[in-house]
Amino acid sequence: MILSRSKPASESRSSTASSTVKKNFPELEDFLLKRDYVGALTMLEFLKHEGNKDVWCDVWSAWCWFHLGDYQRAADAYIKVRDHNKMDERIADNIEMDIAVCYFYLGMYKESHEAAEKAPTCTLKNRLQFHLAHKLNDEEGLMRTHAALRDIPEDQLSLASVHYLRAHYQEAIDVYKKLLLERRYKRYENDDMDWIKVLTHTSGSYMALNVYVALCYYKLDYYDVSQEVLGVYLAQHPTSTVAGNLKACNLFRLYNGKAAENELKLISSDQHTFGQDLVKHNLVVFRNGEGALKTLPGLVDVVPEARLNLAGYRLRNREPLEARVLLEPLHPTSPLHYILRAVVAVRIYNDTSDDEQMKLAQQSFHLVGSSASECDTIPGRQCMASSYFLAGHFEEVLVYLNSIKSFFVNDDTFNFNYAQAKVATGFYREAEECLLAIQDENMRSSFTYLACLCRCHVMNKDAHLAWQICANSAGTPDSFALLQLVANDSYRMGQFLVAAKCFHMLDRLDGGPEMWEGLRGAVCGCAQAAAANKPGAAAELRDALALLKGPRAHPRADHVVRPIAKWAQQNRIPI
Repeated sequence: MILSRSKPASESRSSTASSTVKKNFPELEDFLLKRDYVGALTMLEFLKHEGNKDVWCDVWSAWCWFHLGDYQRAADAYIKVRDHNKMDERIADNIEMDIAVCYFYLGMYKESHEAAEKAPTCTLKNRLQFHLAHKLNDEEGLMRTHAALRDIPEDQLSLASVHYLRAHYQEAIDVYKKLLLERRYKRYENDDMDWIKVLTHTSGSYMALNVYVALCYYKLDYYDVSQEVLGVYLAQHPTSTVAGNLKACNLFRLYNGKAAENELKLISSDQHTFGQDLVKHNLVVFRNGEGALKTLPGLVDVVPEARLNLAGYRLRNREPLEARVLLEPLHPTSPLHYILRAVVAVRIYNDTSDDEQMKLAQQSFHLVGSSASECDTIPGRQCMASSYFLAGHFEEVLVYLNSIKSFFVNDDTFNFNYAQAKVATGFYREAEECLLAIQDENMRSSFTYLACLCRCHVMNKDAHLAWQICANSAGTPDSFALLQLVANDSYRMGQFLVAAKCFHMLDRLDGGPEMWEGLRGAVCGCAQAAAANKPGAAAELRDALALLKGPRAHPRADHVVRPIAKWAQQNRIPI
């Protein structure tokens, strides 16, 4: 209960002249009503300095520290109050509860539970124990305290909060909807989205619930809806740290990191002490990981997403083992955690060929993609596509990727995966278009990219482009494998000159009998094309025969060149 302003019953005449000054002198209540907790603390410190030893000064100091987000100082102040010999009964009845709440916000859940057990029975105690049961994974305690919740706003808000924490976002929205809509708007209770239109006309008693609803829609990937609901709250509280942070997150999802960072800078000043850990964390995300190793390690287990984002940063920097160390301590409870675990498993499989890691990756992707909450989301469909991709079921991969293709028009990673699935299912023209649209130089220089592009060129009757890629890759670790792929594909597709060039190069590098047999067969294929009078076949035959001549020619090359040359002379084919 806020202290009421004290006022003398009568004023002396000598004080009349200074009455105006006294009326303007602020009271503690003025600061509290304005939520100016720094000003309130300054006044309380002044009172203590002036010799006021009333325990209520310490109580209100603790209360202000708590609302400033400095829960440790609040807890210390409450403990100091608890150690007083004589306490007001109103303080004694609530002090253990106050300490328990501080411990809860500090993440000290066991200590919070112990303090709450000492507090008298009340609705706040049940709500706190409800949250503690969730945090401590005490399902029995969760059900017990859930049953004790009543149909009052405070209890229903706690229920909605736990729904949110357990990723039951629609259930949380349903609770908030009942609290926000007045009787005259009851007809909107069964609507999915239309009820949002009347939010601007509802009572301001629960204005902050707009932020909670916006958070739920953000989690459901309805970023534009989240922004619309959030605007109702920001119109009245434009300096809110939580709302400003959520707006920045929506901008990040809808546009880019730069737009989000500009919004977040408005609430990252020293004047905003609440939520600064969250702001620091999100700035790293918006800057695409810049400063991650400096900021995120200290926020692990402080900001829930910090551990996962740090693991993601490790993955992007090709450190899968370090990412696994970060993910292992916690059992996956969110789709992002399962996705990261799957990606880590794939990376480790690529390095170790451990089949158990591949199995874990497939299971994790499938679990997310088939879940009721994620199956119709973009990440959910990506996960199902990934699961089928790893299993080699590329027709199913295309079913899921085609459904979300319009969201990733210029996304290099999506185009790379989409192209691989197209190659595997024989859609080479579409695959070639996707591969050529990729801009990332690391992808373009990878063996998988070059191999897919070479196959597409050959299958699209442009084998000379594949040969050019092989020539440009000469001397690299992947050159031999690329030559083999282009040689065999070109031979099968009847593009014998390119096949002959590749087999000739392979024969010089390896010298095995298979390479000579491939070269011989490709040259004979060129002769066959010339015999069929195909356009340009004579010139190709001349180039193919040139590969069998010279000082480094194969010892048995003459057995191929002589009869073909004789046949060409008889048929007046210039070679």
